[in-house]
Amino acid sequence: MTPADAALAQRLARMRWVATGLLAAMALLYTATRVLLPGYPWLGAINAFAEAGTIGALADWFAVTALFRHPFGLPIPHTAIVPSRKNDIGRALAQFIRDHFLVRDAVERRLEHVDLAERLGSWLVRRDNAERVSRDLGRTLSWLIDAVDSAQLRAMLDSSVRTSLDSLPVRAALSVVVEVLSTGAHAETFVDHLVAIGQQQLADNKALIRERIRDRSPWWLPRFVDEKIYDQLVDELERILIEIGSNPEHPARAEFSRRLAELAELIADDTRLADKTRRLKTEFLEHPAVKSYFAELWARLREQIQDALEEPTSALRTGLERELRGIAERVQEDAGVRAGFDRWLKNLIVYLVENYRQPLSDTVSETIEQWDASATSARIELYIGRDLQFIRISGTLVGGAAGVAIYLISEVLPRALT
Repeated sequence: MTPADAALAQRLARMRWVATGLLAAMALLYTATRVLLPGYPWLGAINAFAEAGTIGALADWFAVTALFRHPFGLPIPHTAIVPSRKNDIGRALAQFIRDHFLVRDAVERRLEHVDLAERLGSWLVRRDNAERVSRDLGRTLSWLIDAVDSAQLRAMLDSSVRTSLDSLPVRAALSVVVEVLSTGAHAETFVDHLVAIGQQQLADNKALIRERIRDRSPWWLPRFVDEKIYDQLVDELERILIEIGSNPEHPARAEFSRRLAELAELIADDTRLADKTRRLKTEFLEHPAVKSYFAELWARLREQIQDALEEPTSALRTGLERELRGIAERVQEDAGVRAGFDRWLKNLIVYLVENYRQPLSDTVSETIEQWDASATSARIELYIGRDLQFIRISGTLVGGAAGVAIYLISEVLPRALT
C-alpha cells in the first residue's frame, strides 16, 4: 500500500468509527429514554428521535455495507454489489466513456482551446525531456528488434535481396557498359589500356615465345633461323602495338569499336544470357556461404543497432536527441510550422478517437474484468468510503429529525386540537 493509500485508509477508518459511534449513541439513548419514559413523559420526543435515528443509522449502515460486502457475512440477495457485479460495472463504465468522452464533438471542443504544438515544443525543447524521449524511443526500438523473430527478419532480408536482384537488368546493364566502352573517349582509353596490357604481356613472355618457336621448329632447321623468326615475330608485334597505341586513326581502333558495338547488341538480345544470369543469381543466393553471410550480417547489424539505441552517448542516440530538439525549436520559432503541426496533432487525435473508440472502451472493460473482485471493491471503498460514512451520519440525524416530526404529529398535535 502506498503512503497515499495508507492516509486514505486512516481517514476512512476514523469516519467509520464516528458513524458507528453515532449509531451506538442513538441505540443507548433510545434504551435509556425507553426505560425512563413512564416516569418522565417529556422524554417522548427524545425517545422518538433516538428510535428513528437508530433505524436510519442501521438502514444506511446496511446500504453502505451492502455495496462492498455481505452484511454480517450473510449472502443476502443484492448485497456485495461491487465485487459481485464488477464486470457489469466495468462494461457500463467503458460504454459511458465511449459514448460521452470518446466522441468527436467532445474531443474537438476540448482541443479547440489547447495549443498542442506549442505545449509539446516547449516541453521537448528542454534537454532533459529530449533525452527522456530519445531514451524511451531507443528502448522501444531495441525491444521491437529483440522481440521480432530473427528468422522472419532474415527471411525478409533474403526476400528483399532476391527481389532486388530479380529486378536488376543485368543484360541491359552489360549492354550499356559495352556501348559506353565502344564510343568516344572511353573507347580510346579502353584501347590504350588493352595495348598497354599487350605490350606488358609481350615483354613478360619473350622467353616463353623463344622457347615455343625452338620446340616446334623442325630438327633440321638451324638454330640461327629460329632466332631470326623469333626476332622478326616479336619486333612485328611490338611495332603493331606501338602503331595502334600512338595512332588514334589506326584501323584496328575503329574495328575494335565496331566489334564492341556488335557485342552490345548481341548482349541486349541474347535470351540465353538472360537465362544464365537468372541461374547465376539463384545459385548465388542459394549458396551456403552467401546464406551464412546474410545471417552473420543480420546478427552484427542487430547487435550494433541495439547497442547504439541503448547507449546514451552513441551517435544514434545523440543524433536522435538533437533532431527532436531541433524540431521543437522550429515549432516554437515558426508560427506557420507550429500551426500546421498543431493541426496535424489534433487531426491525429480525432482520427484515433473516431477509429479506436470501441477498442479503447473494450480495453477499459477487459482491464476491469481482470482485476480481483475483492481488491477492486476494497480500492473503491478506500476512495469513496469516507463520503459514504458521512451519508451514514446524515441518515442518522435526518432519521432522528423525522422521528421527532412523526412524534409531534401523532402525539402532540391531537392533544393541541382537543
